[in-house]
Amino acid sequence: MKSHLIRRLFFPALLLATAAAAGVALWNEVDDLTQPILVPTNASYRGSSVLPKKAAGLRLEPFTFTGWDDAPVQAVIARREGEESSRQLSILGNLAAAPAERLQALDYVLVCVDWDHGIRSALPLAESLTAAGLTCVLWEPRGAEARRPYCTHGLREYRDVPLLIDSLCELSEKEEPVVVAVGQGYGAGLLLRAASRESRLRGLVSIDAYASLQQSVLRTLPESLLSPVTLMLMDLRIKRTVGMECFDVAPVECAADIRRGVPVLVLQLAQNSPVSTLADALNIDAQLRTEHHEVWTLRDESDPPGAETRTVYRRLGRDAEGGPGKGRRVPVELRLCRDEDAALAGVVHWLDRCVVDAVLAPRVEDPDRPKLGAHLHL
Repeated sequence: MKSHLIRRLFFPALLLATAAAAGVALWNEVDDLTQPILVPTNASYRGSSVLPKKAAGLRLEPFTFTGWDDAPVQAVIARREGEESSRQLSILGNLAAAPAERLQALDYVLVCVDWDHGIRSALPLAESLTAAGLTCVLWEPRGAEARRPYCTHGLREYRDVPLLIDSLCELSEKEEPVVVAVGQGYGAGLLLRAASRESRLRGLVSIDAYASLQQSVLRTLPESLLSPVTLMLMDLRIKRTVGMECFDVAPVECAADIRRGVPVLVLQLAQNSPVSTLADALNIDAQLRTEHHEVWTLRDESDPPGAETRTVYRRLGRDAEGGPGKGRRVPVELRLCRDEDAALAGVVHWLDRCVVDAVLAPRVEDPDRPKLGAHLHL
């Protein structure tokens, strides 16, 4: 009798123990997958100081401003000075045949790339832009001395941008300096959100932005029937830590709120990346209501040699009246770039052409939007 009872209890106990072990293993996997989202680390600069003592081809002018959460934020103004770096020489070579001659109309270019080691990671972009004579501004989204332990992927960090512009106004000789922005990856998402809320950003270059954090995370998960469950548990872990969920971060939604007079260039340099795809770039571009917006990407093996454009088709979800689009496809012409250096030289020309034109044109209020003050969005 006793042995029969033990046999009857053994299998349910075994099932419970197995389920518990599987649950612990799944939660440990969720924790491992979530940690790089909460604290993304740029391994290239691990152990490095926030600000290098010197940078090739640049003069760095450090300053500090108070961020949205009252934490001090380290920043630096970067200008071209001294012997050019190899990156600057490459850009200058690309610009030699057709110099950009009106960039003096732009006072500052905000440059943001990643959350961790923000200044160091933005220096390569700053090198390229300063080669053309632009003045770049880089900052630490983590705050001074890493005061912000967790990343919200621009959801909160974008609030530093108007305060940074306030500081630049104090440092500038102009009452209202002209400020544009160039972001890549994390920085592109942050600046898309900032541009949708800050009227003093006069132009934006978005490089390798993802349309939504939730989609990007799902694309990077190992293929499994449990992937939706894993994503749900990851969201729970993130919400418990920072009070947000992955679907809260959607640069594609911010794109729709950028003012009509702000030119936007969507540039896709990352190839074969699940985090940021050409489809993401097209989705962001589709939401833009600005009078001037373009999508660029790199030439690949499917393009004819020397091709300058590629036509792709984007499926419409809704028609112009807001009803079902019935899957109608519309052509989108992409501009093709030979390589990254040629793309960045093209960015300089785009700033010189489209953004300067917009800056010099009379400002027209967007009739679809209420007029916002510089700080009402905080």
